[in-house]
This record gives sequence, C-alpha cells and structure tokens, in this order.
Amino acid sequence: MPYVALPAELTGSYDERTRLLGWRVVVLTAAILLFGAGGPALRNAGDDPVRGYLLMGIASGVVIGVGMLVAARTADDAAQRTAVSPATAVTASTWRDQYMSGFRTLGRSQSFRALLGTFVLQALATGTMLAGAQYVATWVLRSEDAVTFVFVALVGPALLATPGWTVIARRVGKERAFAMASLLFTAAAASLVFAVWSPGAWIYASVAVAGIAYAGLQSLPMAMLPDVISHDERTSGPGQAGTFTGIWTAGETVGFALGATAVSLTLAATGYISTVAGTTVEQPEAAITGIVLSFSILPAVLMGASLLTLRRYRLRRADIDAVADSDA
Repeated sequence: MPYVALPAELTGSYDERTRLLGWRVVVLTAAILLFGAGGPALRNAGDDPVRGYLLMGIASGVVIGVGMLVAARTADDAAQRTAVSPATAVTASTWRDQYMSGFRTLGRSQSFRALLGTFVLQALATGTMLAGAQYVATWVLRSEDAVTFVFVALVGPALLATPGWTVIARRVGKERAFAMASLLFTAAAASLVFAVWSPGAWIYASVAVAGIAYAGLQSLPMAMLPDVISHDERTSGPGQAGTFTGIWTAGETVGFALGATAVSLTLAATGYISTVAGTTVEQPEAAITGIVLSFSILPAVLMGASLLTLRRYRLRRADIDAVADSDA
C-alpha cells in the first residue's frame, strides 16, 4: 500500500507521473520475465521436481526481499525532497474507522470508482491469461518448456513498449491511451481462439501483441491513480492516499485471484484431467478447447467489459494541472 501511494507524493506533474510509473513497469516486467523464464529453469535444475519448486520459491523470496529493502530505504528520502506542504499529524483510528473511510472514499470519488472497476476487471483478464499459460504450453503447444516462450512473448515486448505508451499518453491523455491499450489487448486475446483449430507457433505473435498492450495496462492506470488521489486531496482534504491504495491493492488481489479461479472452473467444466508429477494422461478435446477459451475469449470479454467502466472516468489533464498549479 505505501509503495502504490508513493507516486502521488513523489511528483505532482501529470506527465511526470506517467514517466515515473513507466519506469516502474519496465522494472516490473523485467522481474516477471526473469521469474517467468527463470522459474521453470530452477524447477528443472535437479531430478526431483519437488526440490525444484522449493529452490524456485526460495530464490523468489530472496529477490523479493532485496527489492523491498531497497524501496524501504530510499523512498522516504525521495518523498521528503519533493514535499510541497508540511506533514500533518497522524491521528490514531480503529479498524472500523479505516473501513468506513474506505466506503466514504468510494462514495465521494466517481473517478476512483470508474478507475478501480476498470483495473479489477483487467486484473481478472490478465490473471486468466497468466494462469492459463502453463496449460497452453503443455496441452496446446505440447511442450512444458513452451511456457517460457509464452512468458517471454507476453512480457518481453513490454520492456520496449512502455516508453511508447508514455509518449502516446503525453499526446492524447492517459485515459485515451489506456483505452487504446485495452482495445489492443482485447483484439490480441480474441485472436488466440483460432488455436482451437490450428495450434502452432503463430500463437507467440498474438501473445506478443498482447504484451505490447500489457505494458500500457500496467503503467497507465498506475499513473492515473496518483491523479485521482491528488484531486481528492484538493477537494476533500489530505491524508487519504493510504485509503485509496488499500482499496486498490485489495481490488488487484481479488482480480488476480479470481482470474486463476475462473481458469480452474473453465477447465473443470470442460473435463480437464488433473495430473501429478510423474504421471502421463491424455486430455479430452473438450478440455483442450476449454484451455484455449480460458486463454483467449475469457480475457477478451473481461477486457472489453472494462472499457465500459473506463468510459465513466472523468479526470483530464486540465483537472490535474490546475491542482498542481495551485499547489505551486
């Protein structure tokens, strides 16, 4: 929560926030690429798959811990250097006060409701695609190692595309750039449905297009959230950043969790046969179809639905620049 709230404190500039969060996504996608491609390599490092997963978990925990330590030791100094107003006293509050503050925040900020609804639906969409990647690699592309190439195809383009989305957002506005990225992801995901009839290496190309869109889906809403927070502080008073980001983080967590659940339910409904290490089974055709649908049509429909909530987002560049100018 503090990590997500920091961009609102680090800068008050509309475009600077986009650039700041763009670099965040570059680092994020590099980490996803590292673990998406390196995780299976660690898993297969030995003969025992159980020990392989244990090694992968330990390595992940160590790297995550280092990242948290670096952020915790540097973020506070950066926020203090850019502070434009004296710190306000923090008043102790009960857990009930915190929950009621969250409900009040949702009630008064229409822009936050629209952005949160969009982000949760998109977390659900991307969660289904990420959860289905291993199944597609194993049963559609017929290679467990193909999951590495799927992750590379999805995440790799984001490293190159993120600066491009920053430029687009500067020219047309974050909300329009966000809509463009959502439409591109929807089209790319929907095209993957043809793998039901003709699976092959072309899947990587569609996934790569989705990866280009994924860069915008990660950076742009995160750059819009500080705009919502600063605008609310201007109209309703300071001290609500933690409430906003707490709700945001909860929504993101629920979205990704339900994404994996949606994939599981789809596979169960289409007759998928669960496996354990060391056993070999043959999946029915209906299960293969379910895998493809959970990787294509399901995320495409969810992403399309998110565009309906995004239309209700009202903040524009002029609203944020007006707040920044008055603070200056």
